[in-house]
Amino acid sequence: MMRYHSFSIYSFFVIAMCSVLLPYTSFANEVSPSTHIANSRNNKVNQTFKHLLSEHQIVAIGDIHGSAAPTELLINALSDRDIFESVDVIVTEFGNSHYQPELDDYLLNPNTKVSLQELEPLWQDSIYFMAWQYRHYRHFVQKLRLLNASSNHKVRIALAEPEFKWEGLSKEQWQSLTKTRIVNYEKTVKQIAEQNDKAILLFGAMHTLKQTVSLKRGEAINEFVPFTSKLKDLNIATVWTHFSTSTIPDISPPTLVLLNEKSELNSPLSSVSARIADGTNQKLSDVADACYYPGPLDRHAPVPSHIKQNSQWHHEMNRRAAIVDERVSAQIAKQLAEWQAEIMGSEYFFSNVL
Repeated sequence: MMRYHSFSIYSFFVIAMCSVLLPYTSFANEVSPSTHIANSRNNKVNQTFKHLLSEHQIVAIGDIHGSAAPTELLINALSDRDIFESVDVIVTEFGNSHYQPELDDYLLNPNTKVSLQELEPLWQDSIYFMAWQYRHYRHFVQKLRLLNASSNHKVRIALAEPEFKWEGLSKEQWQSLTKTRIVNYEKTVKQIAEQNDKAILLFGAMHTLKQTVSLKRGEAINEFVPFTSKLKDLNIATVWTHFSTSTIPDISPPTLVLLNEKSELNSPLSSVSARIADGTNQKLSDVADACYYPGPLDRHAPVPSHIKQNSQWHHEMNRRAAIVDERVSAQIAKQLAEWQAEIMGSEYFFSNVL
């Protein structure tokens, strides 16, 4: 009985110490990529991805905020040497382009002194910084650096968000940026196309659609014009990422399926996203060229602990809450409350165990 009791106290001590010490482990270790394990399903996905790249100059992957699935698709694809060496640039929605030189140095210079942690402002100083707080975006950038280091061929990232500074930014200026960013997206992609680069786009799923769609927001219905739908003269293929927590019967994930009228994943558009207005006549094949099914969607991707525990950053988030719109302000308040409760829970557990 005594041995069991001593083991229990020891076990709790180890758990408690981990909860305290793990957040202070190195940033690089926290986001270090897991070993890529090739399997037959990923190989099949990559074959379909190769087909899209062979038929199009640009392939756009629909990103889903809070889910690692789209970046995992991209990492798996780039881990295929043939795909990696065929791609010149990845254009991203995430990242303030003010930090493009630092990102280039980190990705392309084998002797760089820029660390991954020093790239943090790239995400934190973006327009919709709450969307890019997740660990998998850091993981993706780190993985691309490792792939570049192992090859003579280099793949760069082009940040499509306009350059700006949060310091001194007014509410009116922020609201203007939410509109002018789209112009910068178009400009960046056009420049890439003019250079004849083979490119992959990683943007929020709605931005990558090939047609205007009707979106719901509460009772209101608004027409949304994806920026890629205005680039019809460019040879762009769109990959739609499964946008639901539900499973698709008889489909084994991960699966990447080309879409046409008879495709098994070609559903009415209103059935694949709750954001699409009911009654639309569009099908998925009208707005995308392929559908990626990673399995039921998980939108609870982890946030690095150094972000959760950085009180200076939390103060800055609160400052920005007074600048942004009500929706983002509410997201900030909710996120900070969750982090605070998580930290207090860990401290309470530690103090009571000891």
